[in-house]
Amino acid sequence: MSKQWIDILLAPERDGLTVMEVCRRHGISRETFYVHLARYRTEGPAGLAPRSRRPRNSPTRTKTEIEALVVRLRGAQPRWGARRIHDELVRREVAGVPAVSTVHAILRRHGLLRERAVD
Repeated sequence: MSKQWIDILLAPERDGLTVMEVCRRHGISRETFYVHLARYRTEGPAGLAPRSRRPRNSPTRTKTEIEALVVRLRGAQPRWGARRIHDELVRREVAGVPAVSTVHAILRRHGLLRERAVD
């Protein structure tokens, strides 16, 4: 892919085209062109390698301590669902109690939910 980007980035000078013409031919925006051009100028061909879109951090993610507590509560009381666990966290006055839907997601993520039979 980086070889293709190098061809695109060099096309305006090499072929005497405007950036807009090159972008139109390759189906990219000018903003994308200039982002890749800046990376190429600062980092060379290595700067054109695909990059992860995953965020570096998730500031609203549930704290690991709370997630572990949810898992422990479910282990101690296997019949409790997300709503009951949420209520127990509130009763214990745990700081930063997640929403019932988040408790449910935690249980699902840890494989602690049974599939319901469909009638």
